[in-house]
Amino acid sequence: MSSNIYSSGISNVGSYQVAGTPYLTGATVTTSEKIFTFPRVTKRIVVDNADSTYDLNVYFSASSTTPFVLPAGKQLDMDVKCSHIYCKAVSNTVVTQVFAEITSIP
Repeated sequence: MSSNIYSSGISNVGSYQVAGTPYLTGATVTTSEKIFTFPRVTKRIVVDNADSTYDLNVYFSASSTTPFVLPAGKQLDMDVKCSHIYCKAVSNTVVTQVFAEITSIP
């Protein structure tokens, strides 16, 4: 008889059903690529561009040619599991805040 051992992991549903540990950071983002690396896998990410007058590119792969363009004055709320995101100002500089719900998955 095999035993079932349950632990947190990428395919463990319970890891995403519970409230995540809060994580908050911010940065001044220029037209150079900025990476935001999370301590563990995320459950949810909110990127805030509300205080800016310039658009912000948000993407998941370095040097992406197809970013999501977050308009100035807006916020992006994503339910995603990832370990990092990239941001780059479309022009000038953008002060942005990033909030994430972090799971217990390494």
